[in-house]
Amino acid sequence: MTQLFKLSNLTKFIVRFVQIIIVFPMAVLISFYLPPISFIDYELNFLLCVILAAIISVIITTINQKLILLLFVGIMGAMFFNSTFDDYTVENLYADYNAMLVNMTSNSSKVSYFKPVRGTYFQERRVRSAMQPTHPAVRAFGVENSTRFFHDEYYRKYGKMVRYFSLFKHVRNSWRYVNDPLGLDYYSPPTESVKLLAGDCDDYAILMASSIMAIGGEARIVISPNHMYTEVKMGTVEDLDKVSHAVRSLFPDEVTGGKIHFHETDGELWINFDYTAGYPGGPFLEPELYSVINFTNS
Repeated sequence: MTQLFKLSNLTKFIVRFVQIIIVFPMAVLISFYLPPISFIDYELNFLLCVILAAIISVIITTINQKLILLLFVGIMGAMFFNSTFDDYTVENLYADYNAMLVNMTSNSSKVSYFKPVRGTYFQERRVRSAMQPTHPAVRAFGVENSTRFFHDEYYRKYGKMVRYFSLFKHVRNSWRYVNDPLGLDYYSPPTESVKLLAGDCDDYAILMASSIMAIGGEARIVISPNHMYTEVKMGTVEDLDKVSHAVRSLFPDEVTGGKIHFHETDGELWINFDYTAGYPGGPFLEPELYSVINFTNS
């Protein structure tokens, strides 16, 4: 009789334990597949998913305690065998959960700008002349590498920014810094850079901006005191939470607890795609800006 009592208590403990620990993985999965409510904050959307997961857990346990154990086994089995959730693995689950927690406790960082400076006019003209967003080779490069990383479930959740992030990851991870010819400020055309994946900051910026534009994105090139880099439009400032969560989910090892740095222009949200930053929206190498080269109206 004592043995049965001990087994009964142990069973209850296991059921309660599973009932609790299953809530957060379930909440992440619900938030992944359930479209967020547009008129409330991103973090509040996740809190609602946690509440929904908790309610489901309680209901299932009330109906039959064995069902909660079966649900737990089912979710873990789906994660490990990559079947039900289309390659959404345990690693992806952890990254999404960690991203949400960090996003709720870490503010983004807005950097003010900019200071117009004489002497950038001819530099801007050379940059514009080097851009090749409509060249077939650049288009092919952009399309191929915008789908190289991050499976389609992320695209369905975050939209086209996932394509930009994939392109950023490929170019940044493959890029090798090489100085210009001695005594010459050389701007490599993107058709050359797609083959070499090497050059200095302006070559990288021109390739990145051209590639983003080649797949339908809006990009601009920023000139700072000793540097040049690309910024990509992510939407409006109201989209900051979603963008921040997407970056933390897709670049968990690079971001860790870091901030998402951005510029705001007339309510538009722009984040840097510089190779000196380990992730989109990483720290600016030089926060002070001299000028911004826009291409949408040129």
